[in-house]
Order: sequence, then C-alpha cells, then structure tokens
Amino acid sequence: MLKLTCNDDFTAEYTVETDGAITYVKINAKAKAEAKKLQLDLRWRMDCVGANLIWAPMRFKDKSLPPTWQNNWPDSCAMSCAPVTSLVGYGDENRITVASSDAKNKVKLQIAVVEATAEVECGVFTEVGCYVSEYSAVIRIDRRNIPFYEAVADVSRWWETFPGYESVPVPDIAKRPMYSTWYSYHQDIDTERFLEECRYFKALGCDAIIVDDGWQISKNGGGYVNCGDWEVSPDKIADIKAFSDAVHETGMKLMLWFSIPFLGKNSKVRERFKDKTLYDADYMGVSVLDPRYPDVREYLIGIYENAAKNWGLDGLKLDFIDSFCQSEEVKEGMDYVSCFDAVDRLMKDVVKTLKAVKPDMLIEFRQSYIGPLMRTFGNIFRSGDCPEDSLTNRLNILSLRQTSGETAVHSDMIMWHKNEPAEQAAYQLTNVLFSVPQISVSCSVITEEQKKMLANYLSFWNKYRDVLLSGRMTYKGYASNYDFVSSELGETLVGAIYGGGAAKLSGEHENIVLVNAEPETEIIVDIAPGGNYTVLVTDCCGNKSYEKQLSFKNPAKLSVPVNGYIYITK
Repeated sequence: MLKLTCNDDFTAEYTVETDGAITYVKINAKAKAEAKKLQLDLRWRMDCVGANLIWAPMRFKDKSLPPTWQNNWPDSCAMSCAPVTSLVGYGDENRITVASSDAKNKVKLQIAVVEATAEVECGVFTEVGCYVSEYSAVIRIDRRNIPFYEAVADVSRWWETFPGYESVPVPDIAKRPMYSTWYSYHQDIDTERFLEECRYFKALGCDAIIVDDGWQISKNGGGYVNCGDWEVSPDKIADIKAFSDAVHETGMKLMLWFSIPFLGKNSKVRERFKDKTLYDADYMGVSVLDPRYPDVREYLIGIYENAAKNWGLDGLKLDFIDSFCQSEEVKEGMDYVSCFDAVDRLMKDVVKTLKAVKPDMLIEFRQSYIGPLMRTFGNIFRSGDCPEDSLTNRLNILSLRQTSGETAVHSDMIMWHKNEPAEQAAYQLTNVLFSVPQISVSCSVITEEQKKMLANYLSFWNKYRDVLLSGRMTYKGYASNYDFVSSELGETLVGAIYGGGAAKLSGEHENIVLVNAEPETEIIVDIAPGGNYTVLVTDCCGNKSYEKQLSFKNPAKLSVPVNGYIYITK
C-alpha cells in the first residue's frame, strides 16, 4: 500500500496506472498559499523474497541490502547521479526497479530491510529546494522478472520520453579512442611533446587528444584560484590556434578542459561577478557562479563559443558542474528561481551555440555528472577518476553503460607504471573493454613490450568497436563484480571473463571472441549445442599461442595467457 506525505505548506495526491508488472504513480502537489519549498515522501513495503543486492548508479561498490535504520543513500539531482535503483536477486534478476521522472530536483531512492517483518521498505524522497507553487512527477515501479540491467536500461529509455530530456546526438568521433594528457602530464603543458603523442597514438588508432587542466595558468599548482578568465597562459601554449592547427595536421581532434562554475579569487573577472555567486569554496580558492543571472550564462557561453571558433577546438571537457546547487534566495536581476532550471538553460544554450560552430562538437562530463538531464548536454560520459584502479574503472563503466543509452561511455584515463609487465598492465585495458578507451601513458616512457600490448589492444578494440559499443549487452555475476560480460551484434559476440574461469555461450554466433581478463590461465568454454569451430589463442601482445579445431560437444578447457584472446570461428 502506497503512503504519500508532504510538508504542511502543501497538499499532495497521487494516481496509479499499471502496465503489466510496471506501475506508474503520478504525483501532484500544490502549495496551500504562497510558494514554498517542498518535501515529498512516498513509501511502500513488499516481501523480501529472493532478494540479494542493491544496484544504484553511484553505489555499485557497496551492493549490500541495508536495514531501514541506515541512511546512506546518495541523492540525485540535475547534475549528479540519476534517480533509479534496483533490488537484485541471486541470479541477477530484477526484484524491483524504482525510478523517478524528476531528474532535476534532489531525489533519494531507498530500498531497505524492515527487521521486524522481513519486508523491504521502498521510498522516494523528493526535495525541491527553491520556492514552488506546484509540482508533479511520475514514479516508475518495475516488478518484471527480467535481468535487472534490462529493467535499468528501460528506465533510461523512459526518461527520454519526457519533454526536455531528449539526449543529444553522439558523433562518431565520440566513439573512437582518445589520448588524455592528465595522468601522464598533469599541469605540465608541453605542446611539442603533446604533438609527439598525437603522432604516435594516431598511428595506433586514437583520434583525439584531450588537453587537461593547466593550460590557463603560468605556474602549476595553486588549485583553481585563476579559473574564470579562461585565457591561455603564454607560458604554457604560446599560440593556441597554431597548436590546434598542428594537432589537426597529425589527424587528431583537440579537446580542452574547462571548469564550468568556478570563479577564482585571483581571476580578473571576479570583480564583475563577485556578487553573483552561490557560495564560496575557500578550500579551492573559488566561488561558484550563480547561473540564474542571465549575464553569468551569457559570459560562460561566450567563453566556450570563442574557444570553439577562434582556437579551432573540436570539443570541451567540462568539469565540476555538480558544484552548482539549489538555492531558495532570489535576488533582483535573476530570471530563474530554480538553480537547476538555470543550469538546464545554460547548458542547452551552450550545446546549441557550439553545434552552430561545429555540428559534431564533443562535450565530455565525468561521473557523477551522469543523469538523464546531463545526457541532454553531453555526448561523452567518462568514468570517475580512478588512476591505475582497473576494478573501479570496470565497475564505473558497466554502471554507466546501463543508464547512458546511446551516449558514448569512456574509461577513466588509463595509466600504469613503466615497470609493470605487459600482461599485468593489460588489466587496465581489458577491464574497460566495453567503453571507449582514453589512454594516458606517454609513448616516451612505456616499454617496448607495453607498446606492443597497447598497439594490439587498440587494433583489437577498433576492429570490434561496433560490437562493443552498439551490441546487446549481457552482465553476469553482479554479486562478484561481474564474472562475465558480453556484447553481441549480428553474428559476432565479444566477451570478457573477469572471474570464475568460464564462459557459457549459445552456438548462434559465427564469431566468438573472448578476453581472459583474470589471472586464471585455464578457461572453460561451453558452447551449446556444440559444433565445429576453429580456435585461435593469442597473448596480450597478439602473439599466437596455438590454433586447433574443436567440436565443443562438451565444455572445453583452454589454456589462455593472462589478458590473452580466444578467437572462436565456425
């Protein structure tokens, strides 16, 4: 039984519609008098039967099913996370998936065990932090007995049906490997070395370079105190247009990092906007601009338009958008009450302006700026920062794939130590197989064996790119961080074994490619109902280990090097 409550300044009611095992709860709230902030609380209970784990967009490392007295559920809002969560069964099946149509305001979704009754209590808690007179939303409750990741993917498609949530088109270049300067150089901007990286990685199959933080400051360090002017430091890049042209001559596209909301305490523009900020973030040496002022939005749009037009940029890496927050204070000169609505207006105008400059302009956001509203601004979602942490990179990516629809999902920048054996360094790559790789190791540092491994991986990834990014995904073993993940398109399946040493497949594919992304070197492959196949096994560098014929009438045990490849062809 559903129970809906709200704060005393409002009245709230709901209606229910059902479509098979999916329930839609439509909520409407109205202020009793003048506009006020709103709090809504929708709860219900269900039997906790066959339930094992929780999945949520930013909670994938902590899968535990909590009791009701724990309150550690992350909020979603316009610029952070996404309002969806699932109760997952022992076999990765959906027990219940709950989502809200409100991707702008603060929404907390909870599924927790009631100790006294062995039920789970489900809750949707919504907070509108600015003054409103009316509010409406739809809560989607999916009880279908299907894999949970299919239920989550359906939510992603459902969000797109709401006005203003239509995702931006994704240009082909967004789905091609890129080189990032961040982990290899950080703020040490060196254009000559960057051009060397461009030439090297273009030959390996990368098509863009992302120049990260540091181009706008003369000295490294110092936090973000100079952010806001967005002028190129001549100490770092003497002529940005000449550098851009040189990058393009290598065949690479150029993206540049910006922090959207930061007004640094040492910036020249600070005096102009010092009274048009949301709050001070002293630990970073900045204030956060308030986008409810039209001249703030116009200034930021002009910065990006100028960079795209005059510097020849192909894309922007936009950071810290989650620093914007809701505020109830409304001042003269603002044209929006809701900060979230103002961010929506800002970013949709940014997209419109940049697409007028270059239709296939790239716009990247990183986790946790990943929700359905963010998909209307960005065509690239990157895994959150996790340097040299291949497991976290994998979990980040697989979570992003489930909620991002056609938006290009990129790995966090890939790095490893120069003394790492090639087959061990390869984990950084094979764990991000189902995303667009962003490489951030310098060609002048890595060993010859690492270069061979990297070249082989990028050749492999580009060959199977369409399958990896556009195929039908299957995720097995969520409880154990996904033992086996695969994607199939047409007659080809590409899968990765991350644990358990086994892959169980159907015989409906002409071409099967498996990556052994775990330490086990004896892999069991079961293809039902069997048939005659040619099996080719290579190591991580592409060197042939052996080739033989197998019928797969019974499961076959194959010897495969760590991070090696199994090519199975009918």
